Amino acid sequence: MLNTLKALDADGPDTIGMARQLTIARAVHAAAAVPMVASLALARRALREPCAASSRVAVQLADHDDVLLTLDVYRLLSTFHVRLADLRESYAPRAHGRPRTRHVSALRAAEDWGLDLSLLRDNLGKTVTERIRQLDAMGQFSRSVRRTDRDARAT
Repeated sequence: MLNTLKALDADGPDTIGMARQLTIARAVHAAAAVPMVASLALARRALREPCAASSRVAVQLADHDDVLLTLDVYRLLSTFHVRLADLRESYAPRAHGRPRTRHVSALRAAEDWGLDLSLLRDNLGKTVTERIRQLDAMGQFSRSVRRTDRDARAT
């Protein structure tokens, strides 16, 4: 693109818009053997034309009043954008090393999985003494349930 712009003495920076113009100019040059300077002027005119119902734009050649060149602008631009996407994907700078991973706490991952952690959080808010009392109470309840179950089976 830079070499073509330099050879044409084309004004304007090397932008995506200029690349679109050069894509259409190259197609005109290849199809109709129009010089690149004239092709670039035709491409600029074709891109300014509204494409209402059809993607085809008719552009009249400057030298010949009786010659009308029809361009399929949508097809040319879709090819341009496919190549641009390929260029961006294939030649993008690669990141070094392993991809970064997001560190999530185990509690957050459990909640995201769907576990209810309200009892765990409640117990973590208690003091050590309160937790020991609660554990003793659960052990005493468990022993009383076992005794009741044994007595019921015996009778």
